[in-house]
Amino acid sequence: MQKLQTYLEKFDYIYFSLIILLGLVSLVSLYQVQLLQGEYFALQQVVWYVIGLGGCFIVSYFLDLDILKRLSLFVYLFFLLLLVGILIAPSSISKEINEAYGWYSIGGFSFQPAESMKIGLILYLAQVISKGTDASPTLKEEILLVGKLTVITLIPVAVVMQFPDFGNAMVYLAIYGAMLLVSRVRIKTILIIFSVPLTIILALTITYFVATDFFLDRILGMLPSYQASRFYGWLQPEKYTISGYQLNQSIMAIGSGNVSGYEHLPHVPYAYSDLIFAVIGGVFGFVGTSIVLLFYFMLIYKIVMISQRYHDSFGTLIGAGIAGFLTFQIFQNVGMSIGLMPVTGLGLPLISYGGSALVITLASLGLILNMRVNTMTFMFGNK
Repeated sequence: MQKLQTYLEKFDYIYFSLIILLGLVSLVSLYQVQLLQGEYFALQQVVWYVIGLGGCFIVSYFLDLDILKRLSLFVYLFFLLLLVGILIAPSSISKEINEAYGWYSIGGFSFQPAESMKIGLILYLAQVISKGTDASPTLKEEILLVGKLTVITLIPVAVVMQFPDFGNAMVYLAIYGAMLLVSRVRIKTILIIFSVPLTIILALTITYFVATDFFLDRILGMLPSYQASRFYGWLQPEKYTISGYQLNQSIMAIGSGNVSGYEHLPHVPYAYSDLIFAVIGGVFGFVGTSIVLLFYFMLIYKIVMISQRYHDSFGTLIGAGIAGFLTFQIFQNVGMSIGLMPVTGLGLPLISYGGSALVITLASLGLILNMRVNTMTFMFGNK
């Protein structure tokens, strides 16, 4: 009883309210999809929210982060095994959905292990960084640490690229980047190590603007057709109308929303998941999208502040990883809805329909709530 009383006293009601508000946005948006396109997902989303919020409470109330720190390697390996299992499981269990693998389907239940891998990756990276960086590490120690973190991250990246799942591969890299930035590895060292890939990205960008035809025909031509078509549809949707259909419809829907919204929107493919932001922009306009983005900003701010105050660097690093993957997914989803980023299968966190993604996201937010309740305060600071 004393534990419950302490839990309720330290519970962050503003943080939890932001989660609930985004949940309400999700239900309202999915109901609009139902009215506009006849796709019924709102009621199922309520069920997933109930399950996810239950998981959030369990993680925040019962979980011991010190024990989780010691078990982080086993959690990482377990989720990695589930990920690899997609490639070797029989087709009756690992089914192809939308020209890609990535789901276990048993009966009427589907589970996407790439979502749970986010938590496994965050926990293990946090454990390695928290014990692997001294106050003033040498250059050799920094390079060894970065090398270890890179290997840990690239293993699940390589696996999901076999599905193919380019979206979650980018999320893993975003987690890696966010956690590396808040480690004690110097920015100078990070820039030196990653100067080559950064130079390649810059060179490709310049090539596209200077020699567009060469870039589209020769460079993108080296990719598998399903990957190349996504880039064609992103870079030149008006020319490649088939592969750019989703993007064109999304931009039309958002544009028709104007300032305060519009009742009649064009058909938007996957409006309940990948392109739900287009529905928000179309139905509720600029005002509605601004409010949603404000909710996200406040949520991520709370995540950063809570994790920064936690007495153990392990928790602080977990917060960086969660904030990193949420920020990237929000940027990617909103960006692909307006043409700034290529269209991938990444949903809008806490709003897009999806069982695995929603439950895992709520569980990860439960880790932050756990830190808020269990942060120890000391006379001369928390850490």
